[in-house]
Amino acid sequence: MKKSFAILLTLALLVSTLALSLTGCANQPAKEETPPAQETGIYTPGTYTGEAQGFGGTVTVSITVDANNILDVKAEGPNETETVGGAALEPLAQQVKDAQGAEIDGVTGATFTSDAVKAATTLAIAAAKGEKVEPTPAAAAVTIPDGTYTGKTASFGVMKEMELAVTFKDGKIEKIETVCAGSATQANEDEYSPIYATVEEKLFPRIIESQSLSVDAITGATVSSNAAKKIIADVIDANGGNSADWRKDVEKSSKTEVLKDYDVIVVGLGASGVASYLSAAENGAAVFGMEAAAKIGGNGTNTAGPMAVNPARQVALNGGEKFVDESELLQAWMEYTDNDAKEEIVKLFIDESGKTLGWLEENWDFQAGDAMRAFYDSHHWKLWTFYADKTNTSKDLAYNNSMEKAKAMNPKNEYMTELTATDLLVEGGKVVGVKAVAQDGTTYEVYGDSVILATGGYIGNGEMTKKYTGAVWHTKGMTQCDGFAIREALELGGALYNPDVAVEDHIAQLDNIIRSDDYSNNDKSILTSLVLDLNYQMIDSRGDAFDANYNGLGIAFNAWEAGANYYVLINEDEYNAIKTNGLISFNAPMFFNQGGEYAEGTPVENLDEIMEMGKAFNDVIVADSLDDLGSQLGIKINLDDVHGQTSGKIYCIKGAAYVYSTCGGLDIDTNINLLKEDGTPVENVYIVGNDSLGTLNESNKAYVTYGGAAQGWALTSGRLAGANAAAKYAG
Repeated sequence: MKKSFAILLTLALLVSTLALSLTGCANQPAKEETPPAQETGIYTPGTYTGEAQGFGGTVTVSITVDANNILDVKAEGPNETETVGGAALEPLAQQVKDAQGAEIDGVTGATFTSDAVKAATTLAIAAAKGEKVEPTPAAAAVTIPDGTYTGKTASFGVMKEMELAVTFKDGKIEKIETVCAGSATQANEDEYSPIYATVEEKLFPRIIESQSLSVDAITGATVSSNAAKKIIADVIDANGGNSADWRKDVEKSSKTEVLKDYDVIVVGLGASGVASYLSAAENGAAVFGMEAAAKIGGNGTNTAGPMAVNPARQVALNGGEKFVDESELLQAWMEYTDNDAKEEIVKLFIDESGKTLGWLEENWDFQAGDAMRAFYDSHHWKLWTFYADKTNTSKDLAYNNSMEKAKAMNPKNEYMTELTATDLLVEGGKVVGVKAVAQDGTTYEVYGDSVILATGGYIGNGEMTKKYTGAVWHTKGMTQCDGFAIREALELGGALYNPDVAVEDHIAQLDNIIRSDDYSNNDKSILTSLVLDLNYQMIDSRGDAFDANYNGLGIAFNAWEAGANYYVLINEDEYNAIKTNGLISFNAPMFFNQGGEYAEGTPVENLDEIMEMGKAFNDVIVADSLDDLGSQLGIKINLDDVHGQTSGKIYCIKGAAYVYSTCGGLDIDTNINLLKEDGTPVENVYIVGNDSLGTLNESNKAYVTYGGAAQGWALTSGRLAGANAAAKYAG
């Protein structure tokens, strides 16, 4: 779908960055077969490639040319969001072929992917013409007068766009400051501030130091990083400069550092990895930890709190009365999972989770709530609670303070962020360490007696999520969790256990959340309300009628059952009723709430304009019939009517689940060791947190609903694995 340049500029979050990767690829074309150049031709026939940075990674455009024409175009971006930038690659390639160049309109909702394809095409065309493309040194930007300039664009936040102030002096970027980070929601803005802080603390200084926009996005804050780079590029272009002059390559280190003699190596420092590190250090081990993101805590800092069965302090405050009978809970758990969960692992969790909460409170900088709470399970057992640091400031502070305390327990203890594990090191069939690459390019080989894999599942790996859960999902949580543990464990002969447990889904929203300041929060909230409204017909990704109500609580907890998308269908009579009588109900999501004020029963007189807004962001489709709608969606709709209406227009609003993480993975024993296919353990490899959460759940079913189960397992399995590894290998 084509769209105007003005609309393209508003959609930064949904795709990627303008930061080009000006590599030798464009200057050294890969030719399939190169006939002699024709003197009168534009190009030297052959196939040429160019690269640019997209949302998730490199976007590559390959063009095949004869002397005067672009014959074929292929655009690839394996790390682009499959339903947004990834889906745009084929039509973008066709646009390049049709335009015979890089001057294309782009695809709705895929701004950065569109711009990356344009940039990569420009490089490929230059190579086909025999033109050498070299980035201009940043000093060429002296045409920008000294001063401070502001710019903004859509980012992760849903309330306002990100806005930055960029100061130039003597032709260089001197300062980058945040005017508005674009809060996630008014209710949980602080939840995301530590993530955004990594952009301020790491990305901004790197841009200033290198005077380049080609610095890497901050892992764990990719969207905000790419939005910031786009703002700076726009500021440069709007004030007499050329942002292409600021895309010089940033030199990477080629060094290798070898670190030896660790007892325990922890890969991933989310909730499970931090618990592993604390426990191993407490029990005398020399510990090394690594985290791909720029901050520790992972998705553990984005969730409310852990499940903990009958923690001693809270039981005492409850008059000594337990919150649940453990044997009754075990029986109910196994019934819910149809005995597909591993009973011995479930029992281990039930027996140890309360102890884990007490351990965090007694030994580390964690403070849990005095009261336990019930979730939406029918038993109403009080099995989870909120937690933060001792000052009740934040979870991030609890994690950071505790890690520093554990690090100080042994002069050898160390941990690094922005250090991404790439391989397990294996000698003689035994795991002996971990190979990883740091943000600056340095390779680290870390050797130790045992390895704890705490990589958080595979929500950031589109290939895995599609294979095991059937779709590539929108996310609320951090997406550095790329399935490293599963990939490496399978290489060791490890066994999977329910890798296809349903994703952790607590949120439903528009397929493309409208983050543009060009539209009012009132109008955006109307469209959001409709995509959550159970009064209208819903269908799933397969075109079947979809019962979206979860225990009377709406769609947020079971939107995953619809697949990658669900669709709200409003017939023409219902549509006109909204315009004249107002919404039947006003629905505001628990997360990603964009505010807006509306009183039920108030006519929505500008509904046509709201629908046009939705169409601009590919959230709304207007069809003349069910067959027409099915054709536009690319599915067969298995309905005879829409709430009794067989004729008239159909207004379709596209919704989607927004998920935290995956919940299935690898098989383990009660020692938390990885199990092989033959049932024998890999004695020095431990699998914790979401990487082994499948042992507590059922294949292709939502994880247990007692509240905080994933977080509780992360902390409990980490505590147990750290202690077990230290006892076996320390000293």
